[in-house]
Amino acid sequence: MKGLENFSSMVASMASHAGVSAFAQSEKVRSLFRKRAERAAYEYIIEENEDRRPITVQKEKLRIMLNLTETAFKRVEEGLYSKSVIRHGIDIFVNEMLFSPKGKTKKAVDAFVAKYGRRPPGFLVIGPTKKCNLHCKGCYASAHSRTAETIPFSTLDRIITEKTELWGSHYTTWVGGEPTVYRSEGKDILDIAEKHQDNMFLMYTNGVLINKAMAKRMSELGNVVPQVSVEGFEKETDARRGKGVFKRILKAFENMREEGVPFGIAITPMRHNAELLSSDEFIDFYFEQQKVTLAWVFQYMPIGRGYSLDLMITPEQRLRLLDREREILWEKKLFYVDFWNSGPIGSGCIAAGRSDGYFYIDWNGAVMPCPYYQFSPVNIFDVYKNGGTLNDVYDQPFFEAIREWQDEYAYRREGDETGNWLRPCPIRDHHKIALEKIKKYGARPEDEATEKWLYDEELHKGLIEFDEEIEKLLDPYWEKIYLRGEKVDPDPRLPFTSSKVPELELQFNE
Repeated sequence: MKGLENFSSMVASMASHAGVSAFAQSEKVRSLFRKRAERAAYEYIIEENEDRRPITVQKEKLRIMLNLTETAFKRVEEGLYSKSVIRHGIDIFVNEMLFSPKGKTKKAVDAFVAKYGRRPPGFLVIGPTKKCNLHCKGCYASAHSRTAETIPFSTLDRIITEKTELWGSHYTTWVGGEPTVYRSEGKDILDIAEKHQDNMFLMYTNGVLINKAMAKRMSELGNVVPQVSVEGFEKETDARRGKGVFKRILKAFENMREEGVPFGIAITPMRHNAELLSSDEFIDFYFEQQKVTLAWVFQYMPIGRGYSLDLMITPEQRLRLLDREREILWEKKLFYVDFWNSGPIGSGCIAAGRSDGYFYIDWNGAVMPCPYYQFSPVNIFDVYKNGGTLNDVYDQPFFEAIREWQDEYAYRREGDETGNWLRPCPIRDHHKIALEKIKKYGARPEDEATEKWLYDEELHKGLIEFDEEIEKLLDPYWEKIYLRGEKVDPDPRLPFTSSKVPELELQFNE
């Protein structure tokens, strides 16, 4: 398609130093880049739609991409992204991750497809250390400061290298514990980002250690995007994370703004705060005042330290939150993505190494479907000791069984045969099926807390009842809005689809 070809050529020419400078300084260059990007996205997602997804699903995918683009361009105009950040955003995020792969990336993807018959995982979620400088209530990772559980730097380096070379993957997510306290072999977590400049790193963090020096280094690296966890405002955040934490977070935000580091927030809706975390007051404070670029929403999952069904949002709250999140998507035009309610945007569950999805590797090397599905059939240290690679992880029957369920439920189905991606998650939304697979394949619990969880019959009973109620509420919603399209969504067609884009020559020399 011409739009994709034109955009790819533009990206190639703009990844140079001169191209980045022009992008940062010229509104005209940014405008042309944005129009080409939007046209390419429209062609790729709406017109091509190679997997024949429901059209409302595709509209939401396009809308969330445009929302992220709009906010990112606004932050560039506000002078809040460093030139290194802009260069990496163009060269890695746009060129390598969003559209058709090229060069070495294409060769890796093609080789994987030839061997397995499907696209490779797109990224990894890695918990480099269990150590944390806080002690938050209900932590899914049961993290604390007294542990030495950490992946050696040399092993982390190998993992990142392998996923890039074997899968054509240029994106990695760090989770906790707390990534900023990671130390191994005389290195810290930013040393990995420095060594792997062909990867973008999304780092979930409590933010309290992001001082001026750390923010300056992230700005210079250009490939680290922190996602800082908040629970609301000062009262709510300090109640869960500790007195004074909120003020330290605001200082971290200030440091990142001043140094040109893009950042977002990560939030955990619970029964007592779900409405607050989606309120206009909350959205305006973080997006308009604090200048975050994106927000990730992780509904509380009863697993880890002090898990409790009483902290989960109710089925009715989840439905109300879904309505509100779609309002934020379409009317506020912000990147506010819910790990569960935004299932259509990711074409459902992306765990267990699904195509363009991920695996989760913890601080002990245990490889799991995701951070909430805390059961492992294999350890990366054992794989490497026996001469294997990440592809040997991919081959595990436990993971293959989960991918088969994803396919049968929705991923390999087309049009109105697609299963309900508003309840995409095996461990939360199809709990009985998840338990059956854990037991059938003998996947091992991550730690003592997860082992206790496995044998908690009251917990499983409560989660299965939750699933039954969610099915009653969300299946009619899915069928009406996503399959039949009865509720009219704003048409994603923008002026660029019918008006001519100026054909300017953008060739930049170093």
